[in-house]
Amino acid sequence: MLKNMLKATVLATTMALAAGTFYTPAFAETVYNRGSAAEAETVDPHKTSTVYEADIIRDLFQGLVMHDQKTNLIPGAAESWTVSDDGTVYTFKLRKDGLWSDGSPVTADDFVYSFRRLEDPATAAEYASMLYPVKGAEDVNTKKGKPEDMGVKAIDANTLEVTLKAPTPYFLEMLTHQAAYPVNKASIDKLGADWIKAGNLVSNGAYTLAEWIPNDHMKLVKNPKFWDAATVKMDVVNYIPTEDRSSAMKRFEAGELDSYGDLPTEQLADLKTKFGDQVRVGPYLGTYYYAIKTDKAPWDNVELRNAISMAIDRDFLAEKVWQNSMLPGYSMVPPGIAGYTPAMAKYAD
Repeated sequence: MLKNMLKATVLATTMALAAGTFYTPAFAETVYNRGSAAEAETVDPHKTSTVYEADIIRDLFQGLVMHDQKTNLIPGAAESWTVSDDGTVYTFKLRKDGLWSDGSPVTADDFVYSFRRLEDPATAAEYASMLYPVKGAEDVNTKKGKPEDMGVKAIDANTLEVTLKAPTPYFLEMLTHQAAYPVNKASIDKLGADWIKAGNLVSNGAYTLAEWIPNDHMKLVKNPKFWDAATVKMDVVNYIPTEDRSSAMKRFEAGELDSYGDLPTEQLADLKTKFGDQVRVGPYLGTYYYAIKTDKAPWDNVELRNAISMAIDRDFLAEKVWQNSMLPGYSMVPPGIAGYTPAMAKYAD
């Protein structure tokens, strides 16, 4: 069974205004207290494994390309790029005003180092496969090749060349993943595992890590060195882990949280009644599915598996059980992916 997800979020009205037309005196500090459903274990882009960590890492770091609010690809650390006629060589021009939070420039060598680090087996990156389209990347990760043989090259300080093993039309989309973000080599060489601690972390995104108290909060402050700092609206973002959803709702009502994105599905109707338009339901890029081991009978029979799939009423589950917080899924690829075409099984109707 496949279910494409929607995300239900409760958002304080004042915060919605703060992101748009909310007026506040110039000297006041704008603070966003963002509830998170789990504690982050790391903010290392190459060692992360959860959505909750990814949310934080996107505030701290910026990759070559990124998505706008409508999931269109837009420039990030790279201001432009070109693709060879055969679709295998990508040349990225980095921003000359791109800086790390310590004031040093973000260079093509930073991306070469970072891409190699991601594939290094010693890093044990769960998302190393995000760069497998790059020539030699999978070989490095599986101990069959050398990092220097990967298809990543710094032509000069502001020009990065990436060579793929075959044309991959969705490669730029893969680069929006946090696994493809750059990390600061000098900081890692100097501090080792402590480079991710508050006060130590050198990042190239909109925020820097000012404070991290486990199971309490993570405080991010606006990065004045960020090339696009003028458009960053919030001075401070506090990520507050609140795993118990009932507790999160109480903290939201008390004004301790400005938003929380993991609402209890069984309470969604009541929450909409209680909070009105402060409850927002929107698409979430992900798919839930059943994974079946097919090496033993009867599950090695594809006709049986198809029959089970046909017997599952996805519409009923999405509407009644999941309170319209899911979309019926008939494909591994959910809406929101570039070039997405709705895939409907013949028995969907």
